[in-house]
Amino acid sequence: MLYPSIYIITSSTNLGIMVLDRVTVVLHNVFSVYRVLEMARLVYGLGFKTFIVTKASGAAAHEGVPQASRLAIKTNRNFFYLADLNDFIELFKPDKAYLFVPKTYARDAFNFDEVVELLRDGKNIALVFGGGEPGLSRRDMEMGEAVYIVHIEDDIGAVPLASIVLYELLLRSRD
Repeated sequence: MLYPSIYIITSSTNLGIMVLDRVTVVLHNVFSVYRVLEMARLVYGLGFKTFIVTKASGAAAHEGVPQASRLAIKTNRNFFYLADLNDFIELFKPDKAYLFVPKTYARDAFNFDEVVELLRDGKNIALVFGGGEPGLSRRDMEMGEAVYIVHIEDDIGAVPLASIVLYELLLRSRD
């Protein structure tokens, strides 16, 4: 079972551990080996347990996915590769999926405090980042809540955006 079914929260430290276990990071529609590996290093380096790649093409599929899988095994983490984003939603059934897009395509700003509350309530959260140009299609954005990060006006790329989101989520979960 990927997600433990019972958590007893006794301190903020346990919430930090819960964040690591209940947050799944997804990189969707990626072509670059480098982007897959950098995202895997980021996710695992910050202590998150599960990284998923969906719809990898070209070198990302042939080289990046096997290398990310190897890194997951070496770091005792979870890695999955699925054909498309809807496969992830269907199989993993996150309670809430946030899809990160530039501000012009999003309805709302990502609310870190809301996510921490959802995690406190035992919910499983998916954070989806677009790996290519364009990152996420309109069809993709319908599979969750399309959000942006306040004060980031342009598309800065999946790995820099994920680093901001994941680090801030860790900080807020430990308060």
